[in-house]
Amino acid sequence: MPAVPTLCCSQRSCSAGRLFLLLLFSTLLASSISKPIRCAPCTAEKMALCPSVTASCLETARQPGCGCCQTCALQLGSSCGVYTARCGKGLKCQARQDESRPIAALLQGRGTCVEGQGDGLWSAEAFEASDFEDPENVTPESAEMTQEQLLANYQLAFPSGHDKPALWNAISFYESMRADRNSGIGKKENPCQTELQKTLDRLSVIYQRPEGEISKFYLPNCSKNGFYHSKQCETSLDGEPVLCWCVNPLNGKRIPGSPDVIGDPKCRQYFNVQN
Repeated sequence: MPAVPTLCCSQRSCSAGRLFLLLLFSTLLASSISKPIRCAPCTAEKMALCPSVTASCLETARQPGCGCCQTCALQLGSSCGVYTARCGKGLKCQARQDESRPIAALLQGRGTCVEGQGDGLWSAEAFEASDFEDPENVTPESAEMTQEQLLANYQLAFPSGHDKPALWNAISFYESMRADRNSGIGKKENPCQTELQKTLDRLSVIYQRPEGEISKFYLPNCSKNGFYHSKQCETSLDGEPVLCWCVNPLNGKRIPGSPDVIGDPKCRQYFNVQN
């Protein structure tokens, strides 16, 4: 199984090139976090294909996510979000402090470019002050609001032609888990849900590193009851082919003899239907 990263999605949404999702690294191989796969380098050939920036731009910024081209940076007070251009130098895109669903607000472009100084709740400086705590030592409590922190400081772009519902499903699943944890219910989590939770908590710190952007990752394909779908796949941010494989739905372990394939691994062949 490829050593790449994690979130909950449907089998359809985990197929190659179907989506752009935030955050995520591998929790495979002895449950350790592997080094994230970086964005593909911005070669001279790629840069040559970039459109010209209009002369009226006061400031330029690199495209969100793994983009290589320059775009007009948003200015102080401008509306911003996950799908928009980046805020200018010294600014960050942040949801209002009284926003009840900051993730949703940022996804819907209802954030605002604000000065990136001070002790804001979702600032990269807060992570730098803690010396980027080793992700293995991150606790659920220390990782609260991590997706908001990620979105507020690192706006990832999700092209309109991609499968955005998969992102919403993943975030909704994470938010419901956090709500259950905070309310004291749902203490018992099933395997896929547990892997998802640990990965998000660890990723929340790892992704704050300047080099933390990724181009390929693994999302645990969880069923509604918190176990695994038999088909698991990578996800690629730059359209590269991805691998799929088959796992035991109860524990997520690869089924012996199941190879990595591009496309459908035909997982049904490994299960005997019993009445």
